[in-house]
Amino acid sequence: MDWDRRELAAQRVRRASIASLILAMLIACAATGCHPSSREVAPLPFAPAPGIPMARKIPELDRFIRAEMAHENIPGLAIALVHDDHVFWSEGYGVANSFTRRIVLADTPFEAASIGKPLTAYAAMKLVQDGRLDLHKPLSSYLAKQFVAPSPYRDQITAWHVMTHTSGLSNNLLEVTHEVAFKPGSRFSYSGVGFMYLQRVIEAITHQPFNDFMTQTVFAQLGMGSTSFLRSFGDDRIARGHIYLFGFALPMPFFPIAQPNAADLLCSAAADLAKFTVELMHPRFVDPDLVRLMLTDQVQGRIGKEPVSWGLGVGLDHTLNGTCFWQWGDNGDFESYLLGCPDAKIGVVILTNSSRGRIVAREVAAKALGD
Repeated sequence: MDWDRRELAAQRVRRASIASLILAMLIACAATGCHPSSREVAPLPFAPAPGIPMARKIPELDRFIRAEMAHENIPGLAIALVHDDHVFWSEGYGVANSFTRRIVLADTPFEAASIGKPLTAYAAMKLVQDGRLDLHKPLSSYLAKQFVAPSPYRDQITAWHVMTHTSGLSNNLLEVTHEVAFKPGSRFSYSGVGFMYLQRVIEAITHQPFNDFMTQTVFAQLGMGSTSFLRSFGDDRIARGHIYLFGFALPMPFFPIAQPNAADLLCSAAADLAKFTVELMHPRFVDPDLVRLMLTDQVQGRIGKEPVSWGLGVGLDHTLNGTCFWQWGDNGDFESYLLGCPDAKIGVVILTNSSRGRIVAREVAAKALGD
């Protein structure tokens, strides 16, 4: 079976699973009201507080997490803290499945969704370092069979455009034809399809399936043993996502999608993603100048009503105590957050298996790193 047939099969499964999720969420919204905070993505206003010892923060943070989970009825949460270039603490809370009551462990994988985008951008920078990918060369030039529909703009899209969300491609991961909506580089518009395009180019350059390349080039080097873009890899360990019906958290069915997707199918444990956070703050496997470029303002834009600054693959937040990088993950029934502050040498990853998890994740992140 060739790539296109596998992609078509994966799209069908993805459509079925997303359709089931949407139907369940519509029922939940009708019963309880949709959660208004789910639209917010940028970090809550905070100032990194590196002077407060992490060990002193953990008891208060533990109480805060338990209270917030109880208040929002979050079934499960995993957290990992970074301090001085190492993973300082990781812990699991609650249950991975509200029916079976399987508990969340520190290494329980969750769907981390869009947090896969920074990992993909980092892997792309490795190819830049090796001279195999040019940030400013049209991505169409790497492909024998094109991914984007013919248009005057198709041959203008570069890896830089994808990583800064200025490609003109959409965020509709279910579309069949990938059209370019505006001149690449002319404005910011968050795009998951752009990272699907970058994935296809990485596969063409490396002659490897995307997950194999990411495992060998990123996950294995960083010691991320509970991470994969193949959702089926941890079906006996992975947390189940939850939506709400009449106030009850209901676990969603498990769909072991076999085709990886750089845009939204990352599965990982909090401690693994904390190791990646450490790598961005103190790079060992990619030229520090290239990582520094990732963490430097490239474009300004908005997500919804929120103004954002974007580097290469990550959002950036400029505080009084230095610049921090961030990315959220949202698959509807999973919400997650990654936040790292290189100047302060602190970071945090929060994963939840709840459609109500994003505001909790943002609040826990601010509490963990801020004063």
